Amino acid sequence: MVLVKSAALAWAKMLFLFTILVVLSAVALLAIYAKRRNSFPLEQNPPRNLSAENLRPLFQPTEDELRAFEREENARIKAKAEEEARRILVEKTEKAFEFEKVWRELPDRKKTIELLFLASQSENAKTFSKCAENVIKLWRENRIENLKARDLAELLDSHFRTLPQQERTSGVGFWLKEEIENLRTRSEENFENS
Repeated sequence: MVLVKSAALAWAKMLFLFTILVVLSAVALLAIYAKRRNSFPLEQNPPRNLSAENLRPLFQPTEDELRAFEREENARIKAKAEEEARRILVEKTEKAFEFEKVWRELPDRKKTIELLFLASQSENAKTFSKCAENVIKLWRENRIENLKARDLAELLDSHFRTLPQQERTSGVGFWLKEEIENLRTRSEENFENS
């Protein structure tokens, strides 16, 4: 019987310790639950060491990214404008060559002026030179009426000067300058002989 009492007493001590452990655990869980329930979210209790000026949304681009995007956009716009300008100049060149075909059939002073104007609008020394060469050729064949050497020289020179600087200084422009000078010289000789 002593053995049964000591076994029952051992069970009672264990049960008592287990009950104390369960009660302490329950108190600890209740304290944690109450603390979490009473704590405020981040918006209501912001951290004191972070300044709002340095915060940005996660996917918002930085200043460097914005500047890089702006440079790329400007480059894209510039390239598009240059391409459009090239396309317009090609159209003007084609228009000059188309008009030259019409001009060849009935060359006269008015159409010659218009042809030289269209050729100068192409902003291309080769195009202008080719048209000027054809004008000089037909003038030498006496197929252009009412156009004297001095007038032709002035027309060629004035339209040549409307070309961009880099086109005027090209090798193609040298030939044309020589021809203009020859026409002026010829005009002066004709004037002296009159």
